[in-house]
Amino acid sequence: MNRILIIGLIALSLLLASCAAFQLTDEALLRSELKKWESFTGDGIIEVAAFGFTLRKPFVVAKSEKQMRLDVIEGGIFGAGASPLISMYLGDYFSMLAPTMPVLEALNLQDRLPLGALALFSSSDFLYQKYGAEIIREKAIVRDSMTINFTPKYKLDSVVDRKSGATVTMTYTTRGDLDKMEIKAGRGMSAKFLFDNVKYQVPVIVPLPKGKGTQQGVMDLLEQGGMFQMFKGLLDK
Repeated sequence: MNRILIIGLIALSLLLASCAAFQLTDEALLRSELKKWESFTGDGIIEVAAFGFTLRKPFVVAKSEKQMRLDVIEGGIFGAGASPLISMYLGDYFSMLAPTMPVLEALNLQDRLPLGALALFSSSDFLYQKYGAEIIREKAIVRDSMTINFTPKYKLDSVVDRKSGATVTMTYTTRGDLDKMEIKAGRGMSAKFLFDNVKYQVPVIVPLPKGKGTQQGVMDLLEQGGMFQMFKGLLDK
């Protein structure tokens, strides 16, 4: 009996040692997680809240190393007659198209977006080489007005950009896939992305034409010519 017990303990020890050998190091795990944010596609439902009104529509998003595009869709992602309600593009420039609400195209949203964080995540190799040791040690990057936080497993947890006033928070499924991303930009304005599918692949992104943003504020534009009521009608659809 003692011999059987000893053999069993030895076998268990070997099994545990084998499992430990397959565990990723901190460096490998961090590289793997950063790579996911370099290029991906996703779709699901977006919930936008602004000025006391709400919008809930399907969306599709695509990001590569150099470009990113988001389309909020009217009529369903795969439904007949589906068309973009709002489209946003970020590459060498920022552009926004809103066929049913042209006034939105005039907004100067570039200063309200955490562009520093987006630029930082353009290359996972660059991010790892420059900040890898800091992330492993602190589980965060703090630079000027921006703080990027990571979970103990090195998943992106939150981004706080004090310059733009924007915050981004992420939650994940039990399998580790992106489940929800919430962006808050100023008081009373937020966007929540509820993901149905996420694929870590390099997408083909069609840029939007350059827009003509102004320096006017959101409220000023919305109040001109009854635009506030038009915006309310858009959100209530």
